[in-house]
Amino acid sequence: MPENVVQEIILIAVVVALGIAIVAFSISVLYPQIILTSEEQTASNIASQTTLSVGPLITNSTSGSLVLEVYDPAESGNVSIVAFYVPQSFESSISLVTPSTPPGPSTFKVYSITGALNKAVNISRIYDLNGHILYGSPLTAYSVPFNTPVTIQAKGYTQGDVIVIWVLYGQGDTFRIGYTFTGVPSS
Repeated sequence: MPENVVQEIILIAVVVALGIAIVAFSISVLYPQIILTSEEQTASNIASQTTLSVGPLITNSTSGSLVLEVYDPAESGNVSIVAFYVPQSFESSISLVTPSTPPGPSTFKVYSITGALNKAVNISRIYDLNGHILYGSPLTAYSVPFNTPVTIQAKGYTQGDVIVIWVLYGQGDTFRIGYTFTGVPSS
């Protein structure tokens, strides 16, 4: 009889350990995916209501500036902005273009309508609205409010370039909810 008790205790211990292992696996693997999917849905909803207004790129020999507004009357928070130059020949594939080097404060800055520099934020990874990693390297973006125009100033302009602007949103993971581009107006 004592042998049966020992065997039952061992069996119960194995079942409990297996249960703990299954719960731990679920939490470590499934929970982050559920969170990512939820954040993706929120970003997708915001993206569907958001419009971008962008002015022409005004340039001098090596830098450019433009005015941008991220408009969504239902939102009152902030988004992040990333800007980078690409050759004009990339216009047909702007949705697929990513920065060749991480853009940051040395290449672009974002100013509010009062002329104050907006807050820089570090982002480690950017997802598209399908949950795929769009850009996996760390970069610096600028936090800007919805429904308020901002001025983007960027260095490194080469004649014929267009500037690509990504609009990013995230409460944990960061998603590109919009993008636009603009170039120097033709004369």
